Amino acid sequence: MHVQLHGTAEKWLKEYIDSFRDENGGLHPLMEVKRTHSLRVRDNASQIASELGWSGEQLDCALTAALLHDTGRFPQFAEWGTYYDGASLDHGDLGEKTLRKHFPDEKVATYGRWEDILLAVRLHNKKELPAGITPAAAPLVQIVRDSDKLDVFRLVRMHVEEDRINELLPRIILSGGYSEALVREVSSERRASYSNVRSLSDFLLVQLSWVFDLNYAPSFRMLRRDGVLSWMERVLPQDASVNGFIQSALHHALLGESA
Repeated sequence: MHVQLHGTAEKWLKEYIDSFRDENGGLHPLMEVKRTHSLRVRDNASQIASELGWSGEQLDCALTAALLHDTGRFPQFAEWGTYYDGASLDHGDLGEKTLRKHFPDEKVATYGRWEDILLAVRLHNKKELPAGITPAAAPLVQIVRDSDKLDVFRLVRMHVEEDRINELLPRIILSGGYSEALVREVSSERRASYSNVRSLSDFLLVQLSWVFDLNYAPSFRMLRRDGVLSWMERVLPQDASVNGFIQSALHHALLGESA
């Protein structure tokens, strides 16, 4: 019988996040965003895994990795005061490093999939996955990446609709069209780099490109049920240079539901 780790991880993460509270027990609002985000990403993974029929150790790994995926965000913000990796460091890498240093060794000594969980944490935010991921680890890495993207889609939409997007993305210019460098990138690669993002339109276009990186049919179905893609189609500025890309992304998402 495999060892269950999710409950231990949930308790540890709560205590770790609590260590960043001030003397009055308060948590910085942006850290609170990441705390609740971590829980929702875990819930997304639970829903995807359930639809895929995962159980036992496979399910436990998915819930644990999804819950811990943003561990690096807390020391990142505490030290640098930003979530922008370009102005600090890669938060996926920092998450793995933090877990190796602070997660109790005795809890994972007999847990055969701990290295796979650490890999999923490290790779959850990478633009592209490296070659050589083992067949055992690949589904775990993919479900965490899907689960994270689904909640970021929701978070961004909510903050845009509530006119609070600069709280979440303080470097973003709300007005303006697409940057030429970003348009060239999505047109040629179907993926995009944050380094080319200047405006909110740019950021939403990067988000839309994420549909080409989703892995599981339940993820596409959840995206449709949330209404995120239809919302993005409405709010993205019409521009001949990107209209073809937008339509191809929406078509890919539709096909993905039955993949």
